[in-house]
Amino acid sequence: MNKKSLRSLLIVLLAGLMLAGCATGPRAESTPGISAGENQIFVSYMTYVYQVDPASGMATWRYPEKSNIKQVFYAPALIDGESIYVGDFANDFLKINISGTPRIDWTFTEAKGWYQGKATKDGDLIIVPNSDRNVYAIDENGNLIWTHRGDFAYISEPLVVDEMVIVSSQDHKVVFLNKKDGTTIREVDLGGAVIAPPVYDPQTDSIFCGSLANEFVRIDRQSGEIVWRYDDNGTLGSVWAEPIMVEGQLIFNDKTGKIISLSPETGLENWQLNAGGSMPAGLALIEGKGFVVALEDGTVTLYGLNQQAIWSRIVSGSVYNTPVVTDSMVLVGAIKGEKNKLVYAFDFQGQPVWTFIPEK
Repeated sequence: MNKKSLRSLLIVLLAGLMLAGCATGPRAESTPGISAGENQIFVSYMTYVYQVDPASGMATWRYPEKSNIKQVFYAPALIDGESIYVGDFANDFLKINISGTPRIDWTFTEAKGWYQGKATKDGDLIIVPNSDRNVYAIDENGNLIWTHRGDFAYISEPLVVDEMVIVSSQDHKVVFLNKKDGTTIREVDLGGAVIAPPVYDPQTDSIFCGSLANEFVRIDRQSGEIVWRYDDNGTLGSVWAEPIMVEGQLIFNDKTGKIISLSPETGLENWQLNAGGSMPAGLALIEGKGFVVALEDGTVTLYGLNQQAIWSRIVSGSVYNTPVVTDSMVLVGAIKGEKNKLVYAFDFQGQPVWTFIPEK
């Protein structure tokens, strides 16, 4: 698949993105970026970032106070104490103080592309992927520490393990960087675009990820060696989402709706089930209960680790992003649903708690 075709596919499948030119600037409609912390929920959607009350589902504030058609948000916010870090489609990355009325502490303006992936923070270093083919490392004061230049857009959250930054690349690679200066330690080619961040397992000191090459792999973190590959005897579909690890199992899904459990050590299959539809979104773990999946058609299901469905619900609209789990709720973002419903909250028993509808 060439890069032009991949770009088009990503826009349609991953973001559900529709761009239309207008006199005052670009307008975008995409899937909402949802973040949750301790008693905190933030939703990035179109011209605002909303703080949502976990009890009521109502917006307690939104930034900016007045919308600007040139400033569009879809990247999930990184929550850090009394601040959030979030990028927009106007090439700006913001640190927003949320201790009272939201205010901008600083704006990083050196990127040339939009922000779609969530940033990560390690110590005082904020590491941010951008569609301009760069990964930026910024300190807490907004100063650029280093830039890593790649060959294609970066849209997934970076993973930091010890002194390594590990980034998925649409250019078919997982890239290992030196956290101190952003220089390349190694690149591992997987033969297809790697859309989601990998997951790290300290027991094997390995990372695990899938790709659009219809394959799932284990990579030794120290050597970069691919220890094993799994393709379900040539029947695995493309993998768009991050895996989870629970009770010694590595569990992931492909876009066709297969959910597969593997041994992290050997890559041998423990079990497999089919969720019954297209599933670009991934699995969200609920400790002690199982994992939640959301099909593209809006079907949301909680499965136990015995592979049995515990409950299933339907939300209006299309779902492209992995559900977000808080300490008491499952949050599912959808687009193109009824009455502009954007985020659905369920308790762990599958009962609806609230629905978030952005103010007009």
